[in-house]
Parts: sequence; structure tokens; C-alpha cells
Amino acid sequence: MGYREWKERIRQYQEITEYGPIVRRYFVLGAFDGTLTILGILLGAFFAGASKAQISVIVAAGLSALVALAISSIVGAYEAERVEKKLDQKRVEKALLAKVGNEHQEAYRFATRISAVIHGISPLVAGLIPIIPLYIIPLFNWAILTSAVVSLSLLFVIGWYLGSLVKERAVFTGLRFVLAALATAAIIVLIGQGV
Repeated sequence: MGYREWKERIRQYQEITEYGPIVRRYFVLGAFDGTLTILGILLGAFFAGASKAQISVIVAAGLSALVALAISSIVGAYEAERVEKKLDQKRVEKALLAKVGNEHQEAYRFATRISAVIHGISPLVAGLIPIIPLYIIPLFNWAILTSAVVSLSLLFVIGWYLGSLVKERAVFTGLRFVLAALATAAIIVLIGQGV
């Protein structure tokens, strides 16, 4: 299949299933989860007394959490979307009083798979970004601070993106994401200091 045929098939799948908004939702949810998870691990370790010598353990814990989150997201999204698409298919068949064709079935399978992949990849990619400062900033305290700032910035951008889609004050949507992260960070600081 050539590029044009593939592009046309994807357009048809979108028309049949309208998977675009679903994929966008999964991307945002996954990116938010991945970023907040890493922020939690980094701050929790820092406020529990971790040091530069333990950075490899912190990173390993973070990467392990991201892998688990990615797999959980893929499986969860796949199963949820598989069921939803089957229900959609049954509604269409009931309305048409006929079975849907092979093209519709392929479109439903494609929408299910792409939703699952996006939901799995987004927390992994978003969560990796705040880990980068740990490798490039030699001072542990500054690396953690930079990672936290990167996390908050990433969350702001995700919120801003959502706000811009509905033409509302995108800055306020971004700030709501940051506020959620700051509230989470405050709880994590209390936990880290109490351990």
C-alpha cells in the first residue's frame, strides 16, 4: 500500500470511528500521568533524604514506574476501547438492521490500537523529559529543582494546549494543571519528610 492509499484509509477510519478526540484525550491523560508520576518519585526521594549517590536508584525507580504506567495504559486503553468499539459497532448494526462491513471492523480495530499505543507512549515520553536534568546538572539539589520546574512547565503546556482547543483562557487551564501538580508536590513533601 502506497502513502496516498494509506493516508486515505486513515482518513476513512477517522470518518467511521471519529477516533481523533479519543486519541487526544489519551495523549493528555498519559502525558499528565507520566509527568506527575516522575515529579512524585523525584520529590519523594529528595525529601526522604536521597542524595546524588543514589541517583541511579532514583532514575531506575522512575523508569520502572514509567514502564509500568505505559504497559498499564496500553492494556487498559486497549481493553476499554475494544469494548467501546464493539458497543459502537452493535449500535450501528442495530440502527442499520445489518452487519457492518469489513472496512468498519478494520476501522474499529485501528482506532482501538492507535488509542492504546498513544495512551502507552505519552506517559513514557512525558515522564522521560523531567529525568534529563538529573544527567546533565551535576549538583543534585539543582538537578531536582530543574526537574521539578521542567515537570511544571510541561504540565502547563499540556493544560495550555487543552485550553487553546476550546478557545478559553489557555493560561488558566495551564495554571490549573500546575496547581494540581503543586498540591501533589506539597503532599509528597509531607510524606517524604515523615518517612
